[in-house]
Amino acid sequence: MIHTDGGEMVHRPRLRVWMAPGLLPVMRTLRPRDFVECDGLLAAVTSVVHPEGPVVTPRYVREGTALRKLDTVGARAFVAARHPDWLVHSPLLGVEVVLVPLAAVERVHRPEARAASLRAGDARHPIERCARRVLASLVDHGVPASRLGVTGSLLVGAMHAASDIDVVTYGRSAFAAARTALATLVQSGRWAEPGAEEWRDAWQRRGAPGSIDDYVRHERRKGTKAIADGVRLDLSLLQDAEEGAVDAPPFRKLGRLELEARVVDASGAFDHPARYVVAHPGVGVVVSYTATYAGQARAGETVRASGWLEVDATGARRLLIGTSREAEGERLTVLDLDA
Repeated sequence: MIHTDGGEMVHRPRLRVWMAPGLLPVMRTLRPRDFVECDGLLAAVTSVVHPEGPVVTPRYVREGTALRKLDTVGARAFVAARHPDWLVHSPLLGVEVVLVPLAAVERVHRPEARAASLRAGDARHPIERCARRVLASLVDHGVPASRLGVTGSLLVGAMHAASDIDVVTYGRSAFAAARTALATLVQSGRWAEPGAEEWRDAWQRRGAPGSIDDYVRHERRKGTKAIADGVRLDLSLLQDAEEGAVDAPPFRKLGRLELEARVVDASGAFDHPARYVVAHPGVGVVVSYTATYAGQARAGETVRASGWLEVDATGARRLLIGTSREAEGERLTVLDLDA
């Protein structure tokens, strides 16, 4: 039986996903940034293209009453030891993934249900209380409450004194309103911009390539990070289905590629995955599944991008960044970005 978190009824647009008979109710509602729990493993949903179950990134494992965080190596080792059949090569995505069968899913953690619970007063931990104030401030500044969620450690109850607050906004309109609200709250002094220490910590945790100065130049202008009551806050977007497919496989990998190109359309820059339409003779779009490069470039800017060249059944080619959480050797940089 699948148990989902409670909370108020919220609008969750239907996804265009492929699903096997009998699995419609679950696969229709799973979305990236949800967490699934199975056999003591808590994992973030990253893709819902497979009818057998979601592609996930393992984040935590239950040990008694505590949750232990997993890094990439530890996560793979845990899955290989307990459920090696969950490690599969995806012909749709072209890489090895962790795919959890739907029958193994014991619980689904919903970001919007968690946000609703926090707003209703279920906030005992200091980070929970801070998150409640953050959500209230965003709503007070015009962000629809039903379009907000919280993910990451706060979603699954793994928060601690140094945790971030990861806010998900559903739909581009709500995300734009949230960025405007964040800017207003920073300008008013209620919230603050990250300081040097916070930027360095974010750069180190992300494992972003290049210098910290380069990282901060790109990140500062995105308008998605702030410090609220001393706690780091990060906004992210999950677009609605009508705003662009969350997943659009299958693709076949052709090899590594680095290119320079001008961005001609960045309307999907903050989407999941982030999308940049580029003017290039061999590649039509640059796509990033890692949040490091969401919102990285704007229309009219020239970028240098390195990743995997892929082709779909129609012959359309794209450059993919983010085949792993760390995206080693894969990056997107705006050339001649002003300091």
